[in-house]
Amino acid sequence: MNSNVNRRKSRGIALLILGVVLLGIGLMAFIGVQSDLKKYETEGTRDFNQLTEAELSGKPYVEGRVEFVFEVFAEEYTTNYGIRLSDDSDKLYYLIPLVTEEGYIDYFVTLEATGRYYDTLNQIYEETWDESLPAVYTELYLEDAKIRSLPSSIEKILYDWCETGEFYQNGSFVDWCVESDFFGTTDSAEIVSHVLPYMIVPDSKPGGSALIGLVMAGIGLALLVVAVVLLNKAKNAPTVPNEAFASEAPAEEFSTPEAAPANAAPSRTNFCPQCGAPLEPGAKFCPSCGAKMEGMHR
Repeated sequence: MNSNVNRRKSRGIALLILGVVLLGIGLMAFIGVQSDLKKYETEGTRDFNQLTEAELSGKPYVEGRVEFVFEVFAEEYTTNYGIRLSDDSDKLYYLIPLVTEEGYIDYFVTLEATGRYYDTLNQIYEETWDESLPAVYTELYLEDAKIRSLPSSIEKILYDWCETGEFYQNGSFVDWCVESDFFGTTDSAEIVSHVLPYMIVPDSKPGGSALIGLVMAGIGLALLVVAVVLLNKAKNAPTVPNEAFASEAPAEEFSTPEAAPANAAPSRTNFCPQCGAPLEPGAKFCPSCGAKMEGMHR
């Protein structure tokens, strides 16, 4: 019985911890989504092409037109034990310029794209480097997007690629900027400073994650209830003495009766042959009927 109680306690504690974690994460997700939704409703979306570096650092909700694509510098794909499962990319990371209303390019940012955008962005990429660019060319207008910080792994890939990756005639992005005098400087650090550690994430309108947060919080609350029930049952379960104490309890002792000596004469009782009354050893007359017992016994 004690083992069952211990199992209930262990399960109850495990469910209690899991329930608290899920409840906390769910509530935090729900509160975060509500905060983003309020920000989205009060501030709306802004044209990412017109934002300064300081404004981008505030990670606002944005919209805008993608007119040029300079390069795909990173991809994300699914692996199984380190082996790529297919040639398809889960996400592609494009380097795009922010083009002001006057047509100037001051900054570059990353566009995180999923499969639905690949064809359009790849077409824009081809047209970006086509010297015979037609008067009407491909554009992509993004709505309900959000500015986010680059993940550290993607940020490292980006800045390594800027200085050492192959971009233009076996040269890097920095080499191309120097050769074309794109930013009017040959200082590689200053050139790289125009490549900001932010990315545009399409389809990021808040609200969808609120339901997920509520579901997680509900599951966490249910687990807490189950955990409390298990712990309460374990607390109220009758206990049995511990084996260590049970071994110290006095036990009844039993012994085998001593065997009679081998040469001992078997004991027997004599009876009167006339009336059947028991006779004392050596009696010569029956005390009941008076019959003579001499030489008679059984």
